[in-house]
Amino acid sequence: MDLTQILNQILGAAGVAGTSLPADIDLSLGNILRALFILALVYLLARLVRGIVPRALRSLKLEPRVEHFIIQGAYYGIITLGIIWVLGGFGLSVVILGVAVGFAFKDLIQNFAAGLLIMGTRPFQPGDWIVVSDKEGIVAQIGWRGTFIDTFDGRRVVVPNMNIMTNVVTNNSIHSQLRRTLNLSLSLDMDFASAEALILEALRNVQGISREPSPQVLLDSLSGDAMNLTVWIWILEPKRQFRTVPAYAQRAIKEHLQRNQVMLNPATTVVLSKGSDEILARR
Repeated sequence: MDLTQILNQILGAAGVAGTSLPADIDLSLGNILRALFILALVYLLARLVRGIVPRALRSLKLEPRVEHFIIQGAYYGIITLGIIWVLGGFGLSVVILGVAVGFAFKDLIQNFAAGLLIMGTRPFQPGDWIVVSDKEGIVAQIGWRGTFIDTFDGRRVVVPNMNIMTNVVTNNSIHSQLRRTLNLSLSLDMDFASAEALILEALRNVQGISREPSPQVLLDSLSGDAMNLTVWIWILEPKRQFRTVPAYAQRAIKEHLQRNQVMLNPATTVVLSKGSDEILARR
């Protein structure tokens, strides 16, 4: 199989008609050396532009993220044009090659455009705690191809920008407080007002719980011999304390109830919930 047939198959997979290729492709030594020389010049030019553009943009006082995108776009744009120019010198049609390159870099271009939209609409910024699909963590960087997220278990995840634009994004850093829900069950013989007072008293000594809005104890349901309660607490500095404060609150409630001879219903499960995320702890 000669080179033309190989190119026919590659371009055919990209949706380009193989008959559009020229009959003869110039692979002479002189043409190859010329291509290498052009590639070297293009690479040096791209690096030069990457060094000059930041100084040219300094007077515009752009955001660092926008400036980074422009610099990266200029750098890779010059290299892409150089590659198209070089391959065109081998006798390939620049138009056809452009279509093939466009197909090959479709995802790259889409992610780049999505990155620009993210910077323009600002649904989040570096340092924010976000949830995208099943990925959750702190935004480390918004790149030209994807957004870098540091998860809470110490991993760095790169989420393609297109995935962010086409999925629901939850930003947990917009507000200074987030609500957590504690569900627990007491004996039906227990007086609700007394239980409410004990629970609120226990939460009063837990650091990290907001006083405004203050915790609330709600009667959720009555079932069998159980009185099921819902406790709402608002967490201060949620990015730092969202996981620890509910644990302290749960412990404080349990111990305070025990000191007052009130036991949690042994046949039930205590649940710390935040939407779809639930941490179950048998008591």
